[in-house]
Amino acid sequence: MDIRKDFLSLAVPDIGEDEINEVVDALKSGWISVGPKVKKFEEEFAKYHNVKHAVANANCTTALFISAKVLGIKKDDYVIVPTITWQSTANIVEQLDAIPLFTDVEKDTMNINLEDVEAYIKKYGSKIKAIIPVHISGLPVNIDWFTEISNKYGIPIIYDAAHAVFSSYKEKMVGQFGEMSCFSFYATKNITTGDGGMITTNNDELAEQCRIWSYHGLPKDSWKRYSAENASPHVQSIVPGYKFNLTDLQAALGLAQLKRKEKFIGIRNELIGYYNTLLKDLDYLETPVFETSSGKWGNHVYVIKFLDNDINRDKFMLELRKFNIGTNLHFYPVHKNIYYQKKYPNINLPNAEWLMDRILTLPLCTKYSQLDLEYVTDAIQYIYENNLAVK
Repeated sequence: MDIRKDFLSLAVPDIGEDEINEVVDALKSGWISVGPKVKKFEEEFAKYHNVKHAVANANCTTALFISAKVLGIKKDDYVIVPTITWQSTANIVEQLDAIPLFTDVEKDTMNINLEDVEAYIKKYGSKIKAIIPVHISGLPVNIDWFTEISNKYGIPIIYDAAHAVFSSYKEKMVGQFGEMSCFSFYATKNITTGDGGMITTNNDELAEQCRIWSYHGLPKDSWKRYSAENASPHVQSIVPGYKFNLTDLQAALGLAQLKRKEKFIGIRNELIGYYNTLLKDLDYLETPVFETSSGKWGNHVYVIKFLDNDINRDKFMLELRKFNIGTNLHFYPVHKNIYYQKKYPNINLPNAEWLMDRILTLPLCTKYSQLDLEYVTDAIQYIYENNLAVK
């Protein structure tokens, strides 16, 4: 088949005139760090997820870290995390000198395995100080189950909602659940601020502590210190906080992106439906789960699974690259990462290890067309039928 001239990357940001105008407005205003646009973005995001508080952060990793920090996670505490996730979910536990307890995932949804969670609770009891379920590709986990577990055992839940900006559970946006939920606005996410994150919570005290720890340990943010609202400069650290703030330049992007959310959702759902149609008869692969009876809009990344044991996934990626198609892995099991495998060598998670060499993320974003998806599908079929990626 003919090879396209331009490279089809995994995803590209969808930036239009509205985003440009918002950023220019920020540049002209004099507020380019923490200012009124950050405050407005927090308010608009909280409104979208129907939650009391949204606290902007530098990225989802810092959002997760701060969330765990304000919950009091400390040395030798146990925190349950799934192994199919970005490293941050476990890294922030290590950074707090706590111990991640890795669970397996379900083969179909790739969401956290509930039986493993229950087994850890029975084994370690009160030593478990938090659970961090991940909504993989924005597909909500069984939130009712985690709410029941949290209430029964007094274990707080922090949801890693990095992929789940558009996601809902039983008609409620996912940011309302758990002690806190953490979102990502990285360049390839459903809504982008270039990089950035958000913590949502209905707990007033947790929200206040997240703000304090995220910005130098100061009880008043930059906007309140230097604006006409409150010009007093006499503000001192009350805890040894971090500098994990979002900027007005980033928030400007976020505000414009939020206004386009319905368009983004519509395009993504249309493209996912088209991928499903194109790939449904290929018996050597399995298409992803994007919706359950309770949760929907799990549409961030399109992850296929190769079922044919003769396929070498890594070779397949290289062959697709020759067709100018970029792919990725969401995600390589964290317990198999060099650091974690060395520190925790005796972990056996069969579903994750089966998925490890079979999952492949295909290009998907709102800038792509049905023709782009057809090209990807044609390339996949060509590589498979010509045995270009066999072991």
